[in-house]
Parts: sequence; structure tokens; C-alpha cells
Amino acid sequence: MADGLRLISTDFDGTLIGHPSDGRCVPVLARELADFKAAGGQWVINTGRSLEHALEGVELFAAPVEPDFLITNEREIYRRGEDGGWVDFGEWNAGCRERLGELFARAEPIFRRVREMVADAGDVTLIPSADAPEGLITTSEAVMERVVAFLDEVRAGVPEFAYQRNTVYLRFAHVDYSKGTALRELRRLLDVPREATFAAGDHYNDLSMLDGEVAAHVGCPANAIPEAQALVRAAGGWVAAETFGAGTAATLAAARHRAGAKKTAAA
Repeated sequence: MADGLRLISTDFDGTLIGHPSDGRCVPVLARELADFKAAGGQWVINTGRSLEHALEGVELFAAPVEPDFLITNEREIYRRGEDGGWVDFGEWNAGCRERLGELFARAEPIFRRVREMVADAGDVTLIPSADAPEGLITTSEAVMERVVAFLDEVRAGVPEFAYQRNTVYLRFAHVDYSKGTALRELRRLLDVPREATFAAGDHYNDLSMLDGEVAAHVGCPANAIPEAQALVRAAGGWVAAETFGAGTAATLAAARHRAGAKKTAAA
């Protein structure tokens, strides 16, 4: 690629779109994405949404170009199949599901404590799923702070047990599967180096791809939480003056400029 970037990884909610908003791609971001894709780059939306919910968001977002890949539930990697649908990319998803199933079976004592906490709290809702709870929803971010302190205490004896959080939503997880590790695996599958990768996000569940280890170029919009802004700055990235999609567009433009300058200097 002429500008040195080959892969960009963007969170969705809070990074591409704001809340509240109409869910549409803002013009400045539309231009950046279209220009990047026209130069031969590939784009992955790296989100905490489920696959179905992500696809609903992408349709409403109506960008001038479509993402090449989706990372959903902060861990599962999908590519577009021959029939136009989305399919597992490589063996990552199968391994993730197997290890999560094994972990959650061992974590029943943790889930028992969680159910007791939810029953007593009144301001926390458990998200059910077939085999084990999917996660939690709290009535406020202040309540979420209390909940994660509780989880950090009860999971201490099971180091593989983790969680991903974003505002009032929390998903139970395996420590080895996150937005950052999934992006690293996608890079491996595509043979894209860290130096040619850009990542942008705004919240706690984005931190694993914003530390400069997985993507050499990182950014966040002005609405990002302080922890994300600090991590991006420490990694030599960009914290935009603008919020949401406009801010992400500004950081992507800066990353493309820097990567292009480095590529030219190395030539």
C-alpha cells in the first residue's frame, strides 16, 4: 500500500457511531474509509456486539465501503463466505468456544456467587445463555464499578476467568480471548505485521488492542474513557479533538500519514 497501512481495526459503538445518534457514518469518516480501501487496505470492525447485532449496525451505518472482516463478542473472527454470508475465519473460533466451555464448566462456583450477588443487589441483571450466564447489565457505571470489584475478588482462584466491560454491559470471558488477541490472530492469518496495523477504540473492552503491542498505530476519539486515552498516548498514538466517527477519522488520517512517511523513509 502506498501509505504503509494494510489493516485497520475499529470498534463500533462509541468509535464509529455516537450514542445517541442516527447510527450513520459521518462524511469525514466515510471519505477516510473509502480512501483507505481504494488504496488496497483491509478493514475489520472489532466489536462487543454479537454477529447478528453487528450486521444490523453495519447496515444502518451505511459506509461507502464494507468491512472485510468482523470480530464479534470481543473474540470471534469472521470473513465473508462465498455465498455472501459470514463464516468462521480459520480455527480460532472453534478453539475459543471449546476453551470457554471448559472454563465455564470449572467456573460454576464463581457463577453461583454471581447469581447470589444479582439476587441481593436489585440493580444488576444477569444475561442468561444456554450453558452459563453470558454476562451482566447494571443500572449505571457506578454500579458497574462495584460489580467488577466483586468479580475481581471471586475470580481470584481461577486466573483464566476474565470479563470484558463497556459502559453498563459486561461479558464473561477467557483471559486469552479479547479484541487484542483476536486482532493478533487476524494479522497472523493475513500475514500483516504490527507496523502496518492501526486500531481505534474508546472503552475498557478496547484496551487490549490500544497498547501498541498488537497495532503499532493506535487512536481514540475525544469521548474515549480516560484509561483508553492514557494508553493511546503512552503508545505514541493519537487522541482526537473530535468525538466518535469524526475523531476516529482524524486519528486514521494521522496514522496513514505517519505510516506513509515511515515507508517512504525506509525505501
